[in-house]
Amino acid sequence: MGVRALLVTLVLALVGLWLSQDGIVSAQQAVSQPQTFTATARVVEVLEEGVTTVGPVTQPYQRLLVELTSGPEKGQRVEVSVGVRDLNTAGQRFAPGDRLFLTVSTGPDGSRAYTILDRDRSTPLAVLAVLFAGAIVALGRWKGVRALLGLAFTFVVLIWVLVPLILRGYPPVPVAIAVSFVVFVVTLTVTHGVGRMVLAAMAGTSLSLILTGLLAALFVAAAGLTGLADEEASFLQVVLGERAVSPRGLLLAGMLVGALGVLDDITVSQSSLVFELRRANPSLTGWELFAAGVRVGRDHIAATVNTLVLAYAGAALPLLLLFSQLEEPLLWILNREIVAQEVVQTLVGSLGLIAAVPLTTGFAAWLAVRTPVTALESSPHHHGHVH
Repeated sequence: MGVRALLVTLVLALVGLWLSQDGIVSAQQAVSQPQTFTATARVVEVLEEGVTTVGPVTQPYQRLLVELTSGPEKGQRVEVSVGVRDLNTAGQRFAPGDRLFLTVSTGPDGSRAYTILDRDRSTPLAVLAVLFAGAIVALGRWKGVRALLGLAFTFVVLIWVLVPLILRGYPPVPVAIAVSFVVFVVTLTVTHGVGRMVLAAMAGTSLSLILTGLLAALFVAAAGLTGLADEEASFLQVVLGERAVSPRGLLLAGMLVGALGVLDDITVSQSSLVFELRRANPSLTGWELFAAGVRVGRDHIAATVNTLVLAYAGAALPLLLLFSQLEEPLLWILNREIVAQEVVQTLVGSLGLIAAVPLTTGFAAWLAVRTPVTALESSPHHHGHVH
């Protein structure tokens, strides 16, 4: 009952924090901004195509006739072009029948400007999402459904709570900590229910997340990372202008949220393992449960850390190829902020994972030996999660 009360309090506090700021744009701000909206469109005809060269860059370009399929101008046909100046569509070629997203802007004189925002990928993404959800439900059954509900909650909180709070001027790190705490408490409760196994996982995740945050803050400051190495971070400061948020704070907040995605995996695994060992052999002492859990945890850590490194390397593969062409020593390349930032994020996250094994196993062993065997038999725990 106490866990449920804590859960409700956390959710209500976060919602109250979100609603405490006025999220409605004033009429004066709305008038000062250009009237822009997004519409869907379909390519009717390719009017012209070729290759253009700007400096050292050679890029295909096209002039298209498209028909708007949504918005106030639905059914109208307009001409748009795509070429080297279009960041989202650079290198793409479109054919009749392709579906697009257009940005429609109205100038001071009432004229309309149409720009291709990107290709409409909603259909393949929806199919992939359905396949993913179907696989989760087919394997996890009812627990898979609850895992999907937890995943939906995480998505909603990140998009409609974390992002708006940061944009409203709240410091990114405290907001990320609060949101992360609410996310893992709710998702663990929804997926695995309320019990001592979940309580141990929550405790291990909490302490590991705090440790990860402290290490991240320490080494981000020690390495002099500014958070502006990514183009997106620099562009965000320009877009926000006077409302710009701390780029270093955003970097730390991203590290915390990213670490949580792996921490709850290993903490649930360790806690579930200990309680399964307790159920299989009730004569094991707390120390024996802890030792056995840590032995299995070593294998899990070895695989997870390698997965973490490979995930970051895969995401930064173009960057690795780019730096491989520079005639610089490896130490110089690692010293570049955009690379050092990934190194710090990977190593700090890995340290948090390593700490999570003994912390969670210790909590789980302490709680498991204090749980009657009859209660374990009536409430089986199975490891299942979705990130």
